[in-house]
Amino acid sequence: MTSDMAETPSTPLVAEIDHPRVAELPGGSISYRLRGEGPPLVLVTTLSGTWTRQIPMLRKHFTVLTYDMRGFGDSISTTGFPTNEEHADDLALLLDTLGIPAATVLGLSHGGLVSQWFAVRHPERLTGLALVATFATPSDSTLLFLTMLYGFLERDDIGNFWEVLKTFLFSAANWNVLTRWEDGLRRMMFDQYTTASLRSIYGGALAHTSPDGFDRISCPTLVVGGEKDMLFPPERTRELAERIPGAKMVLLSAAHVPPVEVPKAFNELVTDFFGGNR
Repeated sequence: MTSDMAETPSTPLVAEIDHPRVAELPGGSISYRLRGEGPPLVLVTTLSGTWTRQIPMLRKHFTVLTYDMRGFGDSISTTGFPTNEEHADDLALLLDTLGIPAATVLGLSHGGLVSQWFAVRHPERLTGLALVATFATPSDSTLLFLTMLYGFLERDDIGNFWEVLKTFLFSAANWNVLTRWEDGLRRMMFDQYTTASLRSIYGGALAHTSPDGFDRISCPTLVVGGEKDMLFPPERTRELAERIPGAKMVLLSAAHVPPVEVPKAFNELVTDFFGGNR
């Protein structure tokens, strides 16, 4: 059976044309977009361009907030690259600025680490939580792969870093799609990074351990992984889900970026689980 991406290869990898806004925060500013109608849904990843294949559908059901984390993309940091805890506090301040008291927060990969910290530091701001392609603590093959990738960055070898990283992004079933769209994927998900910014992300991932306080999470929680994810395999997804009381775990037929590889299945899962604007 083919994935929903394989069935729709002509779907363009271009961002929706609109005008980002800027919120001034201590230590810099955040570039963000707010689209759609319905209950607020925050899509958290380092760069907002990752969500190109989510916005058209999810904006029909939610008020969707996307943003570049401070220090990345179009968001400016005057204090260096924030820690994951500081990124979590940035999100709380951004919600304050926008007058959003609480929202469903959905974090992918690095955004999933930040969302874990947001959940324990600001649990009252959550109406729902989704952690996608992320982990509780790096161990086993995850630790080995992250260490290897970080080694490329320490040597400023960003070319080989990308060559290895891209093997984790899509499953073998959709590898031909990745190779056709590689230039677009690089522009959307990678080329805005510097070696220093990537070191901050991967160094933070290697040091990450899920914070205490998951027992205080009382909102509906979804933990999503890719069945074929070699970087954060299903064991990491299961470990994380088991730490959060009542969390539902779902594995999709994808590798490391289910929202990009199987957008239809991913978008329907999010909409069905969190309700949206019915």
